[in-house]
Amino acid sequence: MNDTLDVTAHLAEPLHLDPFGSHPGRASRLPGLGGHEPSADPSYVFQTLHCRPAITRVRATICFSELSATHGTLVVQVLARSAFPGADSVALETKVFDIAELARTGGIVEVGFDSFRNALYAIAGSINDETDATASHISISVDQRATSEQHGKDWGWRSTPLTASASGPDEAMIQRLLKDLIPPTLEEPSSQVGSPNQCRQPAFASAMEALHRPAKPSFENWSLAYLLRAIDRFAPRKTDCNMLGYIGDGPMPLISYFAARQCEVLAMRSSPSDAEKPDPGAELLNLFIPELCEEDEFFAHAHFTAGDIRYPPPSFRDQFDIIWSIGANRVMTPHDFANFVVNGLSSAKPGGVAIHVFDYVEDVNATDTNCLTRNNIERMTTMALSHFNEVARLRFQREATPPSFVTPDTAQVLPFGIVIRRGGG
Repeated sequence: MNDTLDVTAHLAEPLHLDPFGSHPGRASRLPGLGGHEPSADPSYVFQTLHCRPAITRVRATICFSELSATHGTLVVQVLARSAFPGADSVALETKVFDIAELARTGGIVEVGFDSFRNALYAIAGSINDETDATASHISISVDQRATSEQHGKDWGWRSTPLTASASGPDEAMIQRLLKDLIPPTLEEPSSQVGSPNQCRQPAFASAMEALHRPAKPSFENWSLAYLLRAIDRFAPRKTDCNMLGYIGDGPMPLISYFAARQCEVLAMRSSPSDAEKPDPGAELLNLFIPELCEEDEFFAHAHFTAGDIRYPPPSFRDQFDIIWSIGANRVMTPHDFANFVVNGLSSAKPGGVAIHVFDYVEDVNATDTNCLTRNNIERMTTMALSHFNEVARLRFQREATPPSFVTPDTAQVLPFGIVIRRGGG
């Protein structure tokens, strides 16, 4: 069943929503309303389909006809979710009403909320305590409809397989040995540790120029440059490729950069708890960098969602040409990160590429840290190979590293990037 309502006709009129559109067969807590099937949620009163209101401050109005009650509490929520198919909802606004007082004042509830691009909104109601409330009808409307431009472009999946680079990256994949002693370079990246020397190479300067960043050798800048160069080598960008990018807090220029190149980009942030999930529309707007992308291009190609990144939702399976992350290890243990990297390949299309940059420490005895050691990396690589995937050869060799290049919290942590190509057909 389609759980999204898209209506653009008669823009001057309010957007009318079916109060039971999300669960048409489910009986409401208010006797005689909704469907005829017992509800799995005994508090359920109503829930609309997700819709696209105008991109502005809007107002939802809920009218209970012939409402009667002497006691009980109505909870009304505005639910928001990303327009990306299969994304989970988050409670954006929650308001509580005394039903008896509501009945005395005419049975009308109003809830205001901010509506953003590439986000969908539903209105839900529940009664969690005892009540004798009855009503003959419920009507729900949002005062402003979205224009056709504000509706945005539906996310569409390509069926064309991703082609490999003409520069021969297959030679960089592991054949008989996990690692080699060739000094790592950004010109022809492999799975490798970051270093300041690599930031003196033309590939680094080119990446910083493309991202409109000063060419300063740093942990963050090397990570961004490595991702761009690794994608260029192992998964050349096309205007119709689909990307999944796992992002942390703070600015992330790659979302705007790839959206400007007409790549379909889904940004996902770790948020294991439902209570911590952000407003997907507001978060997407915060990721927009005007210097890197026109506004229309950005919202035509970029989406945002949040959840427990260790467990990709079923809607991700076999969908992405390219998966990438920076610092995803910081929200999980090294063991969980290895599973995240290898099991997360299920979200890539066969032949798709995953590129992850994470925190690396050379002390193989390091404990109580989210950073990966050489042993962790080699075990993760072996696990990926055992599932018939391909991994670019590991390169650990580096020169002495100045304090300005490592992460701020410790002088022992360096960036490490790994490239994995999903096997199978």
